[in-house]
Amino acid sequence: MRYWNHTPGCGAAWLARLTGGQKVAGSNPVTPTMAYYVYVLSSDKTGRFYTGSCENIDERLRRHNAGHSKATKHGIPWQLKHFEEFESRAEAVQRELYLKSGAGRDEIKRLLG
Repeated sequence: MRYWNHTPGCGAAWLARLTGGQKVAGSNPVTPTMAYYVYVLSSDKTGRFYTGSCENIDERLRRHNAGHSKATKHGIPWQLKHFEEFESRAEAVQRELYLKSGAGRDEIKRLLG
């Protein structure tokens, strides 16, 4: 078992540096830089919507429009209609699955009017 000496007042400096959304890695505050997105695309060709999740929306849209996705190849070109940002992949995937449900599709229709 290790014991660490604590000098009064020395621990408050790093705690004061932490701002909203920061986490501590070791002894250094780390600002999360990774964001996850849920997006809704619309096909000009078919009039259909596609919902997905990713880390980089611009790159993902480029890949959809380049025909790299079997699920969206038929609807090129795709336009980004809506996106939401999340701090974790789990939150983004949970939202994506909801938007792909019946109630979620209804919500997309309301959002996009």
